[in-house]
Amino acid sequence: MNKIIYPIQLILCLLLVATTLSAAPEAEYRKLSKTWTVNADGSQEYHHSMELTLFTHTAMNNTYGESFIVYNPDYQTVVIHSAYTTQKDGSVIKTPDNAFVEVLPRFAADAPAYNGLKELVVVHTGLELGATIHLDYSILTKPGYYPALDINETLQETSPVKEYQIAIYAPADKPLTWQLYGSQAKATESQEADQCVIRWTLRDVPASSREAFLPQNHDGVPRLVASGYASQQEALSTLAKRFQASVSYESETFGPYLVESLNDADAKVRTLQTHVVENMGYTAIPLSYTGYNIRDVDLALRSAYGTLAEKTQLLNVLLNAAGIPAEVVVVYPGNLHTDACGLSAIKDLAIKATVNGQDRFLSAVSLTPSPITRRGDLDKVFTLDGTQVAVNAEPTVVREEIAISQIDTFGICTLPNASKGIDTWGMATLNSKRQNRFELPALLKEEIVYTVTPGKGMRLETSTQERRVEKTFGKVVRAIVPKGDAIEVIRSIELNQLQYTPEEYDDLRALINEWTDPNNRVLLFSTDR
Repeated sequence: MNKIIYPIQLILCLLLVATTLSAAPEAEYRKLSKTWTVNADGSQEYHHSMELTLFTHTAMNNTYGESFIVYNPDYQTVVIHSAYTTQKDGSVIKTPDNAFVEVLPRFAADAPAYNGLKELVVVHTGLELGATIHLDYSILTKPGYYPALDINETLQETSPVKEYQIAIYAPADKPLTWQLYGSQAKATESQEADQCVIRWTLRDVPASSREAFLPQNHDGVPRLVASGYASQQEALSTLAKRFQASVSYESETFGPYLVESLNDADAKVRTLQTHVVENMGYTAIPLSYTGYNIRDVDLALRSAYGTLAEKTQLLNVLLNAAGIPAEVVVVYPGNLHTDACGLSAIKDLAIKATVNGQDRFLSAVSLTPSPITRRGDLDKVFTLDGTQVAVNAEPTVVREEIAISQIDTFGICTLPNASKGIDTWGMATLNSKRQNRFELPALLKEEIVYTVTPGKGMRLETSTQERRVEKTFGKVVRAIVPKGDAIEVIRSIELNQLQYTPEEYDDLRALINEWTDPNNRVLLFSTDR
């Protein structure tokens, strides 16, 4: 009996150790502090301070071996207050001067107009298991570069944070709206001299989740949004003025030239969008790194590349010049109160064009259907005058027909995956448990019709009884219908809800597993002998 018990006990101990190790973090922020200060003259300071203790070789050699600080040296200065490492035995290793390396940010590599941007790479030295990295720096910004205080900060890191201190210093006579999401931390407000000061302290903030299919808008994650604009409309009007000031004489001529031989509105839209998407490079520089400025669209057209804002404005100008009514729209996360949002919370820019009497959303960086219509009220869409645009989520409709005549000598026919739809979403294996909300890439209505032509003398043995799994938010159906010498297999799935709570996850997983189950893709045949 003991010979059986001891191995079982050993296995249980090993499983416990493995579970404990897998749950242990690679590192831990003992303290993390972020402070935003706006001065009376419009200059700003962002102050960042951290104490990060390393527990694993991965954290030491890969994840946290360097810190990266992006700034614009024409308007900003980086000040390093302190940078050192405290080793496990208490020894202090100061970061040497040659460990501060200036490079070009990767996203500006193919954009000469933005080659002035810098990324200060701080190479942390003296690292070992148990060592603590200390880094304290400020980014000082000249007046006028940023139109106003504008914060959109996710307060969660890739490792847990024991104490997270947040503060805002702003002129008491200037507007300030803010909202803290995903945390119960209470704000303390005070006045120091002529400044209003707001502070928060978050404790034991968990590491960001590594689960797949997390909500795109970080639902439930601690997040600070703050704005020094009087309103969201004022913020958008600031952006609108910069679009309107963009010189576009050449672009207004080029638009009609591109479509002069076309009479159909759809063809004109396709031609202009294809030119902007495929014939112009895309430089993925966030608006905040350009001070919310854009180059003239004529410059963007001539240089054959642009940021999201520049390409969007160019497409807007080309469409209007070609007689297609269009305007720029901005997309905000639907889980934010936009009254507290400035420009930093904008997650996307697009074009709303009126084509043959119907509104259509167009991207300037992709020819695929706009995600705006896939997400519905998970996002909020506004024109630049602050008017919200109502958007209903439209399902992705997939219908594919596949003919099969090959059946192996054992009488087994395996139905292949479809070339699009849910089979391309990477959901073949889903965890049995879920801690966070699950978000689908899109609503879905998919139907795959297989026409199977068996060889002579082969008889279908798989049951033709319909298989159906149905939940409140969708269903999966498989029907097998003999049709003369062929057999038609119709597999369909409907998913009518984008987000699922952990409590709803089991039902969703049951539906998806029914679809992805390899056994449901097999037909068995017998052969007359």
